[in-house]
Amino acid sequence: LARIIPGRASRTARNAARVGRAVVTQVDGPRWLSLEGPVRLATDPAAVAEGERRYAQRYREPRANPDRAVVEIAVERVLGQA
Repeated sequence: LARIIPGRASRTARNAARVGRAVVTQVDGPRWLSLEGPVRLATDPAAVAEGERRYAQRYREPRANPDRAVVEIAVERVLGQA
């Protein structure tokens, strides 16, 4: 499960709510990685708190945003190039 923590009104959140599938990609020079699968927009407090906790664990504490949502991608396919 890949999580992204945008604001509820962001384009990312709106697309996740209406499209049904998503791809997220990270690029580092010639290397890249894409994760693809069904997507859901979660706005319940428990899901948002879990998304923020995992973000803080990997990166840093996210800034406060009372209007945050969590885009959850159930990864079915991984593509990349080293």
